[in-house]
Amino acid sequence: MTRTSLEIRPLLARPLAPATLALAAGIAAPAWGFTLPLPWLLGGLMALLAAMLLIFAVRRPARLLPLLFFWLLGMALYQQARHPVFPPHHVSNLPQDEVLTLSGYLYHPSKTGGARVQLYLEAEAWRRGRDWQPVTGKVLVLTPPMEPPTAGAQLVLQGRLREPVVLKNPGTFDRARFLAADGIFREVRLRDADDLVFLAASRPPLRERLRGGVRRLLKELPPDLGAIYLAMLLGDQGEITPEIRQALARTGTSHLLVVNGLHLSMVAAVVYFLVFWALRRFPWLLLRLNAMKAATLAAAASVAAYAWLAGGSPSTQRAEIMVLAYLLVVFLGRPREIWSALALAALVILALSPLRLFSISFQLSFAAVAAIVYLVPRWVGRDAAERGQFTWYSRVWFRLKEWLGASAAASLATAPLVAAYFQVVSILGILVNVAAIPLVLLLALPLGEAAVFAQAFSLTWVAQTLLTVGKYPLWLGYTAVSSAARLPGAAIIAPAPTWVQICLFYLTVFLIFHPRRSYLTWTGAGIGALVLTATVALPLMRPSQALEVTCLDTRRGLAGIAVAPSGERLVFSAPEPSWRGKSGSGRGALPAYGHWRQFRHLDQVAALGLSQENAGELLTLARQFRVDGWWCGRRGAPGPAYWELWNFLGDRGQAPRSLERGKPPAALGEAGLNFLSLGQEKGIVLLLTYQGRQVLVIPPLRHWEDRDGAGLPRRAEVLIIPGILPDSARDALLDRFKPDQAVVYGNPRQAPAEAGRRPARAPLHFTRDGAVSVYLTPTGVKVRQGP
Repeated sequence: MTRTSLEIRPLLARPLAPATLALAAGIAAPAWGFTLPLPWLLGGLMALLAAMLLIFAVRRPARLLPLLFFWLLGMALYQQARHPVFPPHHVSNLPQDEVLTLSGYLYHPSKTGGARVQLYLEAEAWRRGRDWQPVTGKVLVLTPPMEPPTAGAQLVLQGRLREPVVLKNPGTFDRARFLAADGIFREVRLRDADDLVFLAASRPPLRERLRGGVRRLLKELPPDLGAIYLAMLLGDQGEITPEIRQALARTGTSHLLVVNGLHLSMVAAVVYFLVFWALRRFPWLLLRLNAMKAATLAAAASVAAYAWLAGGSPSTQRAEIMVLAYLLVVFLGRPREIWSALALAALVILALSPLRLFSISFQLSFAAVAAIVYLVPRWVGRDAAERGQFTWYSRVWFRLKEWLGASAAASLATAPLVAAYFQVVSILGILVNVAAIPLVLLLALPLGEAAVFAQAFSLTWVAQTLLTVGKYPLWLGYTAVSSAARLPGAAIIAPAPTWVQICLFYLTVFLIFHPRRSYLTWTGAGIGALVLTATVALPLMRPSQALEVTCLDTRRGLAGIAVAPSGERLVFSAPEPSWRGKSGSGRGALPAYGHWRQFRHLDQVAALGLSQENAGELLTLARQFRVDGWWCGRRGAPGPAYWELWNFLGDRGQAPRSLERGKPPAALGEAGLNFLSLGQEKGIVLLLTYQGRQVLVIPPLRHWEDRDGAGLPRRAEVLIIPGILPDSARDALLDRFKPDQAVVYGNPRQAPAEAGRRPARAPLHFTRDGAVSVYLTPTGVKVRQGP
């Protein structure tokens, strides 16, 4: 049997790998809609366990029973992690939407950047009246921009507990599941920093004192280099500017900003070789202990210490487990069992926190490592190197090819995931990583990590010297990254692939580079590539006979997309009335939905109203999509995102034109367009017409009077109205236009369940229950809610 065929055996012949894959499949099954009642799961697990014990007792092969057991176990772990049973004194059992007073301490370093600061509170007590009562649980506190204190600080706040908001739109990031992976099921949003009081704290914890010393040393470096070093060494990205993030994203080097496996592997490698070298200086000591095992234990201890000092973020914990798993197989004398080490790390992580499977950092890390282990030996080859037949210059060339192959394998494996989550694919990522990683990770990072350990032992002058030397390779590496990011075509905006397309991509790559390539593997790879191409091309070729109007769940304001039968697209948006200085809503729902639909081009964007509330969402659209024309209606309260949008569009020569004073388009493909003014500064109404049927979109209003509709049509088959309207105004609109279907967007004053019990003048569809799509066809009107 050849060495190449042996390399794949750890993946298939070791029990940890298939067991881990079965566990991951079970965790993913409920997220894809396949669920079983928990009693059935527990009964199935007990039955399978009894069957496996019986088979083991009679010494028969268990075959697929262990895989089925781990699959059901994954489903049970997901349900328990997503919907746990809380004790009576947990914050999840406290009243919601009531002003409460909470007391506790910050258990994790805060996150800064953007419009809000994220504080991670471990609640200890609460009160609604005068008496304090004990409480437990974690709470995410979102505050206006401020200088956050260090972890361990005591605080008291006053606010309303709420469940994390998740918009029910296709393609929306599941924020509640992301927070649940950290054990957070409630959040508090503070409008005013005065609602938060930090108490006079005693001496900070040891970890924060050590981190504070490193921060003070990094303040002496140039701002950009200090910010990158702070993120690399301590996992604190609060000082990373948008320009740095954009440069790293365009070149595929964003992994430099997190304490990941490469960082901790560098710590382990340096400590391992230093300890091993030191032990070899004492021959009498080598007779009494195993130098390799001692060096491995020292490396494991240093990795654990550094991960603790770096803050213990989820990405750091994942990297720590991965590195410790590999050190374990090295300690056991089996350093080639990389697949087993990788499977062990994934098994431990998923057993401790099943929801980590849906984390982008988890997926990127394991996809990159698995690709490197699987592809690099096939691309580079190891036989000659292991037999020592290379000269010194041949070895240098071999290591260079190996480094280039590792960069290419990692970039190839992570490209579909990066496109799915960030909608950007770096073209120059392979070359930039080859140039930047040796400078940053092999020179600047070890010097910085040595400075952290020196500062931990109060050797400040040594730490300053190491950081001063380390800033030069860091500057060279960042200069290479930023220069490449400015090149045209360094990265492309890509539509988000579906999970079916991602799986087809990985299957095709696996079969193309299979260790035993044959006609079957080539045929399978060809079929996979054809199906993948078909899933991309067929939606673009499929003709439509309907005008589609989709209204998204935003909880505030109006956001939707109209698609003509011939494929032209119009985005419409309008904010709810707000006060000056209110922070915007960030990316919003429109960009995620557009990427989910795999749109890259938008014909028109019509802001029926524009303010700070929806400017951030439209700014993301401008950056990530190709838009032919911008139109703007009434303007509301401005803010930073508002002016940034105007500046961005002005620099590109696409300043929005007025819907009232300009000449907006009168058609969207075969559909008619009309923008009508309500008068009295109430905004612009959008009217779409197709096959003699009309859709009338009313902007967010708090009041409606009969004279407001003087210039509007007498009837509309579909009426899209704001939920902030009072019930009487909503009924007046339904009586006025007599629609066949009505869509209510935003956060309705009356709960949808209560509204459904009232006599309906027309079927009501609430976007709060999911995005609503209306289809105007030659034969009638159809409504679909959900994906």
